Amino acid sequence: MKNINLLTLTIVAGSLLAFTARAGILGSPHDFSGYTQWNTDPSDPATVCGVCHVPHHADSSVVPLWGHQTTSSAFKMYNQANVPVSSMQAAVAASPNGPSLACLSCHDGTVAINTYGGSPQYGGSPWAPQAPGSQGQYITNSANLGTDLTHSHPISFQYTAALVGTGPNQDQWLYNPDTTTVLTPSSGAFVPGNNMTVNGFLLNGNHTVECTSCHDVHNQNGTPYSTTYNKHLVKIVGVDGNGDGSLLCRSCHNK
Repeated sequence: MKNINLLTLTIVAGSLLAFTARAGILGSPHDFSGYTQWNTDPSDPATVCGVCHVPHHADSSVVPLWGHQTTSSAFKMYNQANVPVSSMQAAVAASPNGPSLACLSCHDGTVAINTYGGSPQYGGSPWAPQAPGSQGQYITNSANLGTDLTHSHPISFQYTAALVGTGPNQDQWLYNPDTTTVLTPSSGAFVPGNNMTVNGFLLNGNHTVECTSCHDVHNQNGTPYSTTYNKHLVKIVGVDGNGDGSLLCRSCHNK
């Protein structure tokens, strides 16, 4: 079994990639077009999008046009039952929702990165490394989040205005996601979205916290990819006009 070392990332995939999204992935940690020993597609020997997405026979139960195998392992989620000292008030799903499950299909370390190409249940080819005789290549080091998610920011829970407050099952240290505008850097190549509220920009309009709330694998929101400033592909990096950082964290957390 071969291992591949990648940066710590939480990956998400959405709809079929347009050219601009493809350009955003080129040169980033999710550009697998150079791994020709296993990234083999007769129609595109240097495919960029095909490792995650397929135009036909995709697994739409994960995210649209998803073409990578997902894990069958059970996850230990971040919630009050698994983290007794937590004061978290939101109810976390029993297992990761689709967008986060897509990320974890590589980043939980149980599924080989080169296990893609279509699911048998959707009429595609069996899951297997694409190149004949190639070995499974797995994420290692800090990029391997594992299946115990109690050491990471909680995911797959509803973050609505009803969660914010001082009453039972509410959190007074959160901002209202519908009325709060996210913090943006005072300088740099930040790319704003059409809706800059917490829900619109970070929660993708779904009032749900997923891996995609902080990270953007397609690099179409937030600061463009940079090996120096944004190697983890987070949506907001930099400092505000007062020189204070942690803009992504402080956009939601009233600390």
